[in-house]
Formats: sequence, C-alpha cells, structure tokens
Amino acid sequence: MKKDYSEYRHTEYEKYRIRRSNRRDVRLDYFLNYVSFKPEEKQFIITVDDYNEYDSMRDLFSDYEKERAEREREAYVPHHYEFDPQSENEEDVETMQEVRKANEARFSSLRKKYAFLDLEDTEVVDGIEMPIEYGQKINLFSGLRIKMNYGEGILDFLYADFRKPLQETFDTIRIGEMLAEYGKTLGLNKEPDVVSDEPTEKVYSETQAMVEDFLAYERTFSDLKDVAYASLYTAIYPPLFTDESVREKEKLQWYGNYILELQQEFLEMIEFCFDEGFYPEVLGGLYPSERLYLYRQSKNLPEFFHRIETLRLSKRHMSGRKMPYGLDHDGLIQMFQNMRSVPTEAEKEFAEKYHISGSFIAMQHRTFMSLAYEVSTVQDMLELEFTKMLEQDIRFRKCKRCGKYFIMKGKYDTNYCDRIAEGETRTCQELAAIENYKAKIADNKAIPIYNKYYKRYAARVKVRQIKEADFKRWRYKAMEMRDKCSDGLISVEELTEWMEASFPNRKPKS
Repeated sequence: MKKDYSEYRHTEYEKYRIRRSNRRDVRLDYFLNYVSFKPEEKQFIITVDDYNEYDSMRDLFSDYEKERAEREREAYVPHHYEFDPQSENEEDVETMQEVRKANEARFSSLRKKYAFLDLEDTEVVDGIEMPIEYGQKINLFSGLRIKMNYGEGILDFLYADFRKPLQETFDTIRIGEMLAEYGKTLGLNKEPDVVSDEPTEKVYSETQAMVEDFLAYERTFSDLKDVAYASLYTAIYPPLFTDESVREKEKLQWYGNYILELQQEFLEMIEFCFDEGFYPEVLGGLYPSERLYLYRQSKNLPEFFHRIETLRLSKRHMSGRKMPYGLDHDGLIQMFQNMRSVPTEAEKEFAEKYHISGSFIAMQHRTFMSLAYEVSTVQDMLELEFTKMLEQDIRFRKCKRCGKYFIMKGKYDTNYCDRIAEGETRTCQELAAIENYKAKIADNKAIPIYNKYYKRYAARVKVRQIKEADFKRWRYKAMEMRDKCSDGLISVEELTEWMEASFPNRKPKS
C-alpha cells in the first residue's frame, strides 16, 4: 500500500538535519577537502580540493562534446532518413555544424583556461608571489594547502560579515529576475508551453553529469564570489546550485540561512562550553567537553559526531606525515644515502612471485603513514576543528574590551585579544594597557608630581642650567621616591618637598 507522508511531523532533530543537508537544488558537499592535524604544534593542514577544477575537467570537455555531437547527429539525422545533400535541409545541417564548432571552441577555451600549469611559473598578486595557475581558477583556494592554528578557522567564520554580501547578491539576482519577467511582457524569453509537475532533463553518461555540474559550479561561484570570500570556510566549501527550474534567489536565501544559523550555533557553543562568565556557579567546575555534552542535550542533539578518516600509505609523501616507528630524522637521511637502484636476486624472485616492481623494493624506501579526515561541508569542518580543540584542551575567552572570543595561548593569561577593533589603530591588548596606565595615574597622586618635576628639570637640562649626568642620577632617585609615596611609605607633602629641593631655582641676577 502506498504511504502518504503529507501530514508527517518532523522531530526537532530531523528539522535540524534537514536545514544542514543537501537539497535537490543546493549541494553543500561539492568540494571534498582533506584535513590533517599536528597535535604537537596545535596546528592543522587543509588540502583544498582541486579535482573539480583540474583533474576531472582537463579531458572531459572533449569527451562531453563528442557525446553531445553524437546525440545531435542521431536526433537530426535519424537512421531511417536518407540525407539528400541537394535538399533544403542542407542549410539546417550547416547551421548545426556551425553551432557545434562554436561549442567546441567554447569548451576548448574552458579547458585551456582551467588547464594545469607549471607551479614554478609565478606572478605577483597584491604583493604576494603566487603560482600563475591560481589566477586562472574559478576558486582561488582550489589546490592550496592551508596551515592554521586550532580555533583560528572557527573564529574567522564566526566574525565574518555575511549579511552585506548576501543582501547585495540577493538584490543583483532579484533585479535580473525582474528584467527577465519584464522581457516576457514584451514577448521576449517566452517559456515553452509545456506543463510538467517536475521538469526533467535526461542524463546520458557520467561525463555529462560531471561536466554539467562543473558548469553549474562555475555559474554558482561567479554569483556567490563575494559571499564565499567573506570567510575561509565558505570559500573552500562552496555550494553548488543545480536545478535551474528553481529561482536563484530562493536557493541563495536557503544557503544564506544555513551560514547564518551556523554562525549563531557555534557562538552559542563557545559561550556554553568556554565562557567563564556563563553560569559559573553551575558550569564553572566542568571541562569544556562536559559542557558540550550538556549543550547537545539541551538541543536534543546526539552525543556522537560522524566523520571519515583516511589512512594513506605512501613511499613518496613525507611532509607532515608520520614516520615509521623507530625511524628518526637521522635515520631518514641515512636511508636515502643507502638506497640502491638495482634489486638483489632475492628481491627479483619475491617481486616476480607477488607481481611487485623489483626496482621499487630495491630502493629500500620506508612507507609513511598519513592520517587525514575527509570533510565536505562548512558544518563538518567547524565540528571537526571544535572537537579537536576539546581533545587538546585549547580554550576560548571573551575579550573584555571588544566582546569577541579569542584563543588562549599557552600559559599566557590575558583578558584582551590581539585584534585591531574597527575604527582603531591598536590591538585591544595595547589599548587596554594604555587605559589601565591612565587609570593608574588618575588614582596615584605621586605620578603627576613626578611628571611635573621631571618636565621642569628636563627643560633646564636643555638650556644647560642642569648637567645631564646630574639629571640622570636625580631621575633614578626620583623614581624611587615616587614609588615610596605610591606604597604609602612617605606622604605626598614629603615627596613634593624632596622634589622641590632637588634642584633649587637659580637666584635672579642683581
């Protein structure tokens, strides 16, 4: 019996997952990046996917065009129809060939634009030397390896301004749709008189699906570039808007809500798990991981996180990889020095039996292990980084000046971050130090007295009424007297009397 789900009521968790999962017309997981962690350095490395821009695209456009041309030939010249070169259809065929040539030129241009270039060819962009290929990419982050400290990616995302580029992009799309609607009233851009509940488009092969996804990605990133580049994670995990039957502004609105909800969610998580002023009488004695458990309970979220870990065994990739047990740096150097290019007889026999290259064995090259996580959405990246912070006991604290969270570094205890607040030229730490010093001066009556006499006697040094050596000796003694007054060992009157008597005024000439 067919089941009717029209009145199905989703649980709160189901609604939560729906808001963070792919839709028919919006894919959140088009990029697949690999993230590896270095616990000793409290850092992680993100290898940004370039598969969709290079490896899969270099050779697919020609295949895609060939398949498409073959389908066009079958559509325009059925097998039961004998083509007469002198018939009136000759003009149609020539037009079709021109269109095909134009398509070939267009796809050839795309292949050339996104072809892999030599990494050693570089250019200077905004004062930074970068491989030329990065200027040719749709997404400038594709193919890069990004190194960050734990927590930096989360903070970059949390304090990014998405609302402005989202609104500007939404307005641009809306204007485009309004112009399209106006064109229809003039008889332009007529829609076909086909009534269908679910528009469909035939997919004939994997090549077609991959190339058309790429073209949709190119269009999507072009529209959302300002939104994507508002933060690192939205740039390296861009969405893919697929179904063209759904209005672009509806997809953008859904994606914008996805980003803004994630911002709010992780701000709440940081406050709940790390903020020392958040219910200290209840949460003050708990570890951040214990506080996260309570947070997820309060939101009816499960106690576990899903992630995919990849273990790679390689003889060539060593950077950032774990070395085999018992092999230190010196052992690695010695290994390269002792490599042989010719296999022994035993190695030849072994290689032949197990179908392994003998020369490969003869290199005596150890195998390195590389652990990385497969991450394909902004949410998964945020969750992975957040939980790794919990593993390493890395803390956030709210800046007492700007109110934004920052990462606690080592044993350095401070209440102020090292950001430069909007409209300022100094960091919160520097501004707080200046403000604390001014407050200290305002409460300490000894400091203004010291400053007054320091300026008076320094001026006399300039006109040579006081020798510079005498002034330096006085300064050290004056600082000592100032501190005694600050500590209450002498009175303000005693300090003033000492200062006044240090260098008596010269008697006026008779």
